[in-house]
Amino acid sequence: MKSNGKVSAKEEDGSPSDDIVSPKNTSKRKYLIGPVTFLGLLGYATYASTIFLYYPYNVGKALFPNISVASENSAVCSSNTNGTGVENGQLIQSDVATFLVYSAVLEGIPCILSNLVYGSSSDRFGIKKMLLIPIIGLMLTEGLILVFMHYQFTLLYFLIPLVINGFGGEAFAIIQFTLSYASKITNTNKERTIAMAIMEICIGMGLLLGSITAGYIIRLSGFMWSLITSLLINIVNIVLIFSLPENTEKRNNEPWRVIHVFNSFKDSLQFYYSKKYAGLRLKFILCISIFIIGCVVLIGRNNTEILYTISPPFCLNSIQVGWFHATRGVMQHGIAMILIRLFMMCMSAESIAMIGAVSGTISLIVEGFANSTVVLFLTQVIGFGTSLGVVMVRVIMSREIPAENQGALFGGMSAFQTACTFFGSLIFSTMYRSTLYFFKGTIFLLMAGMFFISLVLTIFLFIREKSKAKTYKLRQSTANIEMKPRF
Repeated sequence: MKSNGKVSAKEEDGSPSDDIVSPKNTSKRKYLIGPVTFLGLLGYATYASTIFLYYPYNVGKALFPNISVASENSAVCSSNTNGTGVENGQLIQSDVATFLVYSAVLEGIPCILSNLVYGSSSDRFGIKKMLLIPIIGLMLTEGLILVFMHYQFTLLYFLIPLVINGFGGEAFAIIQFTLSYASKITNTNKERTIAMAIMEICIGMGLLLGSITAGYIIRLSGFMWSLITSLLINIVNIVLIFSLPENTEKRNNEPWRVIHVFNSFKDSLQFYYSKKYAGLRLKFILCISIFIIGCVVLIGRNNTEILYTISPPFCLNSIQVGWFHATRGVMQHGIAMILIRLFMMCMSAESIAMIGAVSGTISLIVEGFANSTVVLFLTQVIGFGTSLGVVMVRVIMSREIPAENQGALFGGMSAFQTACTFFGSLIFSTMYRSTLYFFKGTIFLLMAGMFFISLVLTIFLFIREKSKAKTYKLRQSTANIEMKPRF
């Protein structure tokens, strides 16, 4: 039998392992990673939208059992049935905000730790198998929540499934594994760029449609059927995951140790303290600061913002909340991504990030003072560039890092993103509860202040890069003059 001199991982291990995706593998099943990503985020967004709308409903039923509240309507506004209705609504918001603080801590800590562990383990166990962890974790969470909903448990019991979901890695693990898989099944930088763009579309569409789907199902059938829908989506996704070929040519058979997690995290942070990057250290620190502010505001505000939109004067129902988040998704992940392509033709990455910071600052100030549904939706249009800073910082930093260190760079940024999400939720929920009774829009003014700081940092980065460019041109010009022959 003719041999090409290469031994596959399956033959090397001597076990009937899964198919291996290598640069020469032409299996079309590897392209299922796109649908897997879409369904993973669709299921997660449906679940997340459902439970965040259920929290006020649960608290309202517990505090005011004699008040009838339809599941599709805002429990906060439905409690405003008498002279003390406003106080009732504020009490519901205060209790939910307190619960969000608890969940940010109890769900966030295991989520951050588990994502660090999973990131350093995927090469040993294979991304395909690791991808099952967040999906199964989400299904277990949904199963427990369905039981708690059926028996009308108080909200504190819901912390148990939320902790389980945290250990599963949540949507962060799904995104981490699917992006890693997509990068490994591509051969060239051009293919990888196209693959990453397609994956971003799958992620964005999954999140966008998930919130809309949850809104309509809650209105038609209630909260439990919305969760059941998410559960069914995850079951279909598991079938697709089993159909994926594995993507590791050769497994790392070295025993896994905790030290590997710390070494991986150390490698991810080297860009901000190592002497190796002394000339770029200030630039990287500025960039990661802008990135952290962006992640805290962009993702960390979601839970509290839902509470804000379903309360007076907006009183959005489940469908309107879905479309509110869909509008943001279209503007920030659709329109903004198209504009980036146009901006890059005549502007630097730093300039584009400045536009994003200005857009975000203005939209958050308007949202804090908004007093009608029209203005509330208009803030998402004004804030079209809110995510530009996060996107462009990735571009700026990746340009300075060699290919072999890109994984460490993005792994560290992923860890920061996960931590910022729960930190933002913790801070904004605490502040919302504290400022609820005199001006609940305070949290958006705080966010605007944070984005203004991001704008200042971006301007400093822009000036620094321009100054360096002028210095380089001056030195180049001086060198050319000195090299000219003198007569």
